[in-house]
Amino acid sequence: MSKSQESFMFTVGKLDAGMAILLGERAHLIEFPSLLLPPGATTGSIVNISVLQNHTEEKRRDAEFWDLQSSILDTYGTKAPEAPKLEQLRNVTQTSVTLEWAPIQLATAKLRSLDIYRNRLRLASIPSPQSNTSTKLSGLQLDTDYTFHLVLRTTGGTYPSNILHVRTHTISDTSGISVCFGNVQDNLLLENAKMAVREMGAKWSDHIQIDTTHFVCTTPAATPTGAEATGGLAGAPGVEYQKALQMSIPVVQPTWVLACHTEKRMVPIHPYYLGATP
Repeated sequence: MSKSQESFMFTVGKLDAGMAILLGERAHLIEFPSLLLPPGATTGSIVNISVLQNHTEEKRRDAEFWDLQSSILDTYGTKAPEAPKLEQLRNVTQTSVTLEWAPIQLATAKLRSLDIYRNRLRLASIPSPQSNTSTKLSGLQLDTDYTFHLVLRTTGGTYPSNILHVRTHTISDTSGISVCFGNVQDNLLLENAKMAVREMGAKWSDHIQIDTTHFVCTTPAATPTGAEATGGLAGAPGVEYQKALQMSIPVVQPTWVLACHTEKRMVPIHPYYLGATP
């Protein structure tokens, strides 16, 4: 605290509603809180008021202010949203691709949109972009080159992702097949179909996934153990079968898989739909 101090003398002229009117020697008049007057001071009392500058408190408040500014800068000013990262091509077929990316990082900005681009032309917005990290794009041309990238738009700016180069498969490339096996009532037929999938370099699962291309079964009814046949069990359509219908995934018989394996190419699925006679 500063040692320099000035003292001013005033006469209490009036006390009213918690305020005192003080009259100075040089005809100065000020309003002063009566609460701060010395005990017993009343109208006509002479009081001295000392004024001094508190440098210590000034420095403390100045340091407190700049600490707050630094905290605001660290929280809101040093981190920006990150450009999306198309990490990998999850699956590619003759007419579709399935893309995956890392979760988007917004820092303190707010999301406006996450859009997918094909050949540098906007296709659509990604639904639920803060939780969704994959998309399947269909309707592509056979054996054709494409580029894909994402564009993240936020209140903090626009951020394009890396560009992913993709070539769709030829008709003889069966590695993009990704089947989900439902209820196949013939155990031998099921095992042969699974073996054919492996030999084609394709993949299979017991559950519908985003890159599932075909749902394979001999009946829509569910079984207690999913893909394992229990033989002739009748009942309501299984959950995975219903998902396949909802996602417009073709429901085919195991003989379609065997036909692709035998002919070493993607054969038309129409004759092999569930209920059709191959």
